[in-house]
Order: sequence, then structure tokens, then C-alpha cells
Amino acid sequence: MMALVMAGGRGTRLAIDCEKPLLEVAGRPMIDHVLEALESATGVDGIIVVTSPHTPLTEDHVRGRHPIFRASGGGYVEDLREVLSHLEDSYHEPLLVINSDLPLVRPSTIDWIIASYHSCPEPAMCVAVPEDLCRRHGLDFSGSLDGLVPCGVNILMSKNRVQEQRILEASMLELAVNINSCRDLKVLEKILGEIDGREEAHKRGREVLE
Repeated sequence: MMALVMAGGRGTRLAIDCEKPLLEVAGRPMIDHVLEALESATGVDGIIVVTSPHTPLTEDHVRGRHPIFRASGGGYVEDLREVLSHLEDSYHEPLLVINSDLPLVRPSTIDWIIASYHSCPEPAMCVAVPEDLCRRHGLDFSGSLDGLVPCGVNILMSKNRVQEQRILEASMLELAVNINSCRDLKVLEKILGEIDGREEAHKRGREVLE
């Protein structure tokens, strides 16, 4: 399955002095975490990075690593429609669409999402996390439907038209941590600090045993 990485947003709510996909997470640009997860997922056989006039440095960063499609930057929906229109005459398979601001996503999760899509009859699928999960961890979200919040991962056919879709519920913090605000960034920093703490504890435990 081909993956589209949406990396053209301004990230104005983050109040940062760099392009949103290049925001450093654990010492690396946020988009690199997403690209590496896709590169390691067995169900992904190609990646296109969708940028915009708002993210020229992101283009420079990924150039030579994966193909780039520069959309107009009118917004997520508009940019997605542009790339779908560009692909629909030459590519006739499902596409995995993922935001570049999901730095905790794992290859195994991507493969699980793809496998779940192949088992459903609808042409499109939207991955969503429980609203309660976002609230418990203090994450921002713009809206929910029946208690579920879209997480920025979708699979759909490469056609610029409305498609019948199924909602895949995924109660996973790695999908809920979608970096759109300063509040989300603080939650991410806390999670990364806890992970570092556990890894350091495990390392010290191994040294004691050795």
C-alpha cells in the first residue's frame, strides 16, 4: 500500500519558530519518526510526502528520501484532494493517509491498521481514538463523533470523491498524541520523559545483574 504523509500544515497553534513537521521530538524532526515507522511497516511499499508552500524546509529535509508532491497549502482537505486528483488516473489501489504529527506511531500499529482495512468491505476507513482517552491525558481535540476522535490516519481509494467509510476504533495513546497545540506538546514531553525513565531503570537493572 502506498502511504501519503501530510506535511503541509502551518502549525500556528504550536507557536514554534520552525515548520511543524521539523519540530524536534527526542532529538529528531517529528516527520522522521513517522517516516521511519512507515519504512519499517511491512504493509507499506511506497511513500509520498505531501508538502505545501508553507513547508519548503520540510521539502529540503525529505528530498532524495521519498517523492514529494507540493500541494497549494489551502488546508488539509484541499491538499488531500489535490494529490488524489493527481494520482487517480495512474494509481488504482488504496492509499494510507497519515499526518506528519504522530511521532509515537509504531510500524506494528500501521500494519494492524492496514490488515483491519483489508478485512472490511468499505472502500475507505477512518481511524479514531476514544474521546475519553484524549481527555484523560489532557490532549486537545477539535471534535468527536459518538465519542470517537479522528486521529489523522485514514485509508481510502485514490479517487477525489466522497467514499463510504468504516470507523476503526483504536484505543492507543500513540495514535491519540497528535501534535497540534502547545498542550499536546507538553503531553508528548511527559510521555517521552516517562519512557526515558523506564529505559534508564531497565538499563540500570541489567547493569546490576551483570
